[in-house]
Amino acid sequence: MVEAKKYIKGLFRTLPESAKRAGKIVRLDRNEHTTPFPERHLRNILDNITPDEIAAYPELEPFYGKLSKWLKVNRDQLLITSGSDTGIKAIYEVYVEEDDEVVVFPPTYEMYAVYCAMFGGIKKEVLYNEDFSLPVEKVLNAINHKTKLVAIANPNHTGTPFKESELIEIIKAARDNDAMVLIDEAYYHFYEYTMLPYINKFDNLIIARTFSKAFGIAALRVGYLVSNKDTIAQLYKDKLTHEITIVSAKFGEYLLDHLEIMEDYIREVKKGIEYLSKEFRQLGISTPKTYANFLYAKLPEGIDAERMVKLLKEKNFYIRGPFSMPPLKGFIRITVGPVEQMRDFISVFKQIHERIQNKESVI
Repeated sequence: MVEAKKYIKGLFRTLPESAKRAGKIVRLDRNEHTTPFPERHLRNILDNITPDEIAAYPELEPFYGKLSKWLKVNRDQLLITSGSDTGIKAIYEVYVEEDDEVVVFPPTYEMYAVYCAMFGGIKKEVLYNEDFSLPVEKVLNAINHKTKLVAIANPNHTGTPFKESELIEIIKAARDNDAMVLIDEAYYHFYEYTMLPYINKFDNLIIARTFSKAFGIAALRVGYLVSNKDTIAQLYKDKLTHEITIVSAKFGEYLLDHLEIMEDYIREVKKGIEYLSKEFRQLGISTPKTYANFLYAKLPEGIDAERMVKLLKEKNFYIRGPFSMPPLKGFIRITVGPVEQMRDFISVFKQIHERIQNKESVI
């Protein structure tokens, strides 16, 4: 048993070393956890994995039990998936057929469009206004008898959410047209408003969530779907034989037993957003309000966004942008972490920003 545990720990020890070999790159471009998983908790989890569990197919009911209790839903209203994207794919496979319309709201999670094409659906886009607003009337007008699925990330990749009342209108309009509604709550933990209380009120509502963002275990691929029991029963027919690995399940169980890990990180991110927004404002850079773990920044005239992204990358800070699609045209996007990390980022950003303004070469 001791040797097996040493072996498992050895596998995970390679992760920090690989990060060092990467030249201390700071990934602020993927909307994932920006700091390493706490080593103390990592060791605690690995100590709780036995050699027998590694050798056997995973027993997932303990994780199902903890997750359903935390969500306050019945076991038959829940499906654990290998990342939320596997669950989202299952929704398309079960409900979307050739020539069915799927309503999406770009910029959003790109796999909505990928799965739509994969299963022969027709993508119907509803676009945001330049001020990042999206009137619910535009959404309602896009839903008709051809609609089979409405895919909503809430908050979306704009960092903005629909209100609860607006989502109810959308769900009702979809229901009247025999269409399903996916509410992807990947960023729910930073927003704190959920449609979970409505899963038994609307038989066409499915909620997807992930452990990749606030919980910080993107590499372990843990997600889940929540809906009424009949819908979950349909989706169960499409699930993997074994939804996730025992290692992933053990991490999920531990995190549910230690919610302070997630809660502390959320507080740090919100402080990071407040700090970074203030620093950008002092530079004359506008930052729309965000309800997720990332921040958009509109660079002023004369500052080449593409060059800024390139130069930050050369300094080992990876961010996203610039974007060409409205309403994000000209914006850059930064995944936000704790204030200390954001101080390091903004220090380098200011140096590059000043040199570009002064038309100096940036070293």
